[in-house]
Amino acid sequence: MSFKEKLIWLKGKKIAVCETDDIQFSQMEQFLQRYDVEVTGLRDAEQMLLDLESRRYSTHRVYFAVFVCPKLAEALEQPWQEIVAVNPSIKETPLILTLTNDEIARAQPLIDAKHFHSQLTHPIMAKDFLALLQSLIHWNAMRGDITPAATLAK
Repeated sequence: MSFKEKLIWLKGKKIAVCETDDIQFSQMEQFLQRYDVEVTGLRDAEQMLLDLESRRYSTHRVYFAVFVCPKLAEALEQPWQEIVAVNPSIKETPLILTLTNDEIARAQPLIDAKHFHSQLTHPIMAKDFLALLQSLIHWNAMRGDITPAATLAK
């Protein structure tokens, strides 16, 4: 069985990609769509904040995972802290920081704050992306599966 066949469970899952760079967003979106993942693009802080606010009191997980660039993570760190204080269940969705080598030093305070499940460095290698997605199977098994019946359609 190929690695792609092992990831068939990704089909139909929702993943948010919060990325301001058009090329990096496009690469991630195309990669995820190969596995029939439904990609929600949150391209700026305003879109991310609206999405986050809509889940302030929700107990239903919508996204399987959320990939966030450092620029948007920095911009929304304070609102994130406020919303998590009200609704800690939001932390059940794994956040993955996606950054370039040039952004690592600037993003270190975000990494140290332990908001993120893991991180990927651009250019993201397919092997690394797939390994991360595979690791989320186990992470989500511990946190509770998000089958289509258990999620709310947006």
